[in-house]
Amino acid sequence: MNHVVSQKTIAHVTHVSGRGYWSGQKVTLTFLPASAGTGIRFRRVDLPSKPEIPALASYRVDAVLRTRLENAGASVEMVEHVLAALYGMGIDNCIVECDAQEMPGLDGSAYAIAIALHQAGRMDLEVPCVVHRIRSEMKLGDDRAHVHVSPGEHEGLTLMYHLDYGRHSPIPSTSSTYHLSPDEFLHSIAPARTFLTLADAEQLQQAGVASHVTTRDLLIFGEFGPLQNQMRFPDECSRHKLLDLIGDLALCGMRIDGKVYAHRSGHQLNGRMAEYLMNNSSETKSLQVASRRVA
Repeated sequence: MNHVVSQKTIAHVTHVSGRGYWSGQKVTLTFLPASAGTGIRFRRVDLPSKPEIPALASYRVDAVLRTRLENAGASVEMVEHVLAALYGMGIDNCIVECDAQEMPGLDGSAYAIAIALHQAGRMDLEVPCVVHRIRSEMKLGDDRAHVHVSPGEHEGLTLMYHLDYGRHSPIPSTSSTYHLSPDEFLHSIAPARTFLTLADAEQLQQAGVASHVTTRDLLIFGEFGPLQNQMRFPDECSRHKLLDLIGDLALCGMRIDGKVYAHRSGHQLNGRMAEYLMNNSSETKSLQVASRRVA
């Protein structure tokens, strides 16, 4: 039987600082509590009018190897780890102030953000969450890469990711499955780091981006495994793909009740599924504002 889940925001302001992977620019994120119905919004405090960009699929624009949002000439990018942390930690409403376009790369994971949100605590807004309950199967993509949604056996969101770049890739083929909860996200998914091959890393730096990033900052795979680094989990790469998937699906603007299976999908395919979910939801809740602190 389904039970009503209330919308939540953070109980206290919290901050995370770092440098963008692509730009190398320093950036500070300030997470602010927000009222019911606000959703997640990025606020560019470095721009004169401090424009806000809603974290919804309708504001997503295609970008290489990252998720980018635009609104009225302002943009934010590399938002997937921030959105994953907010969704994974059970935060439905929050203003994310940022003083640069690109979110901090940190150690390639969402762990520092998840810890900051965990320490900030949650506030129950006593207004029902907007939930998309998946009632039928839907698949986007092809045999090479796809995202498939279906009704779940349990209430909440179950995620599965299968990663396989072929037997000649130095990146191991692994699968990861989780029934999402804040505790599971914090300890099992948030620490999983960005990864790429040495050849891809060298190509990016030759193109003039990520020049400050080293093999200590994320997982760079050479012929025999990670260079000057160690895996945090045997399936860290597929866990990180789950992290990206959560962040991208969060752009549907709702809680998802069902099962999501992804095979070799990336940001663009994930974003298309978020847009599909956003545009094909039959369930909404009226919004009223009230609040109390929850543990």
